[in-house]
Amino acid sequence: MDCSVLQYIGIFTSLYFIVKIVLKIIEGSRLYIFSTYPNFSKYGKWSVVTGSTDGIGKETAIQLASRGQNIVLISRSEEKLRNVANEIESKHNVQTKCLTIDFSDDEEIYNKIADFLQGLDVGTLVNNVGIAQEISCFHEHPNLSKFLRDIIRLNVISVIKMTQVVLPGMVKRKRGLVLNLSSFAAVKPVKNYAMYSATKTFVDCFAQALSYEYESKGITIQSCMPGTVLTNITKKYGEFQKMPSPETFCKSWLATIGKARWTHGYWKHAIDGWIWSQLSTDLTQTIGEARMNRAMELEKKKRN
Repeated sequence: MDCSVLQYIGIFTSLYFIVKIVLKIIEGSRLYIFSTYPNFSKYGKWSVVTGSTDGIGKETAIQLASRGQNIVLISRSEEKLRNVANEIESKHNVQTKCLTIDFSDDEEIYNKIADFLQGLDVGTLVNNVGIAQEISCFHEHPNLSKFLRDIIRLNVISVIKMTQVVLPGMVKRKRGLVLNLSSFAAVKPVKNYAMYSATKTFVDCFAQALSYEYESKGITIQSCMPGTVLTNITKKYGEFQKMPSPETFCKSWLATIGKARWTHGYWKHAIDGWIWSQLSTDLTQTIGEARMNRAMELEKKKRN
C-alpha cells in the first residue's frame, strides 16, 4: 500500500479520536461544570423517594426539599424515616409524608403504596431503593435463594412497580420526572458481582427505553449510573478521599436532569465511565478483580 495512503488513514483516525474526545469534553462541561437545576415544581408538588433514610436516597430527598418539593419518604425503618422527615421539615418549609415499606416483601406492598399516594400531585419519582451483594461466585453467595429473591425484588421489581404506580397520573397530567438509580456496575459486566451488575443493567436499559417512549407525553425519565459515593457501607473499603459525599454527588447529579437520558451524575464518575467503556471486557474483568480483592483485604483487616 502506498505510504501516503497510510498517512491519510492515520490522520483521519487521529482526527476521529480527537473530535470524539472534544465532543465528550463539551458534553461533560455542559453536564457537570455549567450547572443549572430544573424547576421541579413544573413536574408537580410532591416527590417520592424510595430507600430514603441513608446515602444517596436521603440526600436526594433533602436536595429536592431545598428546592421546594414536598417529600414522600418510603423505606423500611420507621424510626429513620421520622428522623429524616424531622430534619427536612426543620430546614425547609415543606411537607413530608412517611410510609414504612420493606421492598423485599411480595407485590401486595404496591397496593398499599398506591393507596398512600392517592390524591397527591406526584411530579417526581426517585427509584433509589436497592441492595448490593457480597463479592463471590454466583453459586457460593451466602443464603443464595433468599438473596436472589431479595435482590430481584429490591433492584428490579421495585423500579417496575413504582413506575407503574405513578406513571398513569403523570401521563394524565402531561408532566412528570422519573429518576432511576442504576450503577457504574452497569457499564460492563462485573465478575463476582454478577447479580448486582445484571440488575443495575436492567435499571439503566429500562429507564432509557422509557425515556424515548414518554418524552412526547411531557415526562422526563433519566438513568443515573454513579460510581462509588461515600456512605456507611463504602467507608469500609477505604480510599475515602476519592469518593464524593452524598451531598456533593446529589447536587451534581440533579443539575444534569433534562440534559441527558443517562448520566454518571458526577464529573469524576463520568471520566471513569468513559475510560471503562473504551476498554475491552477482558481487561475490565482483570482490573475489576484486582479492585475487588483489595476491597476484600481491607474489609478483612477491619474485621480483625
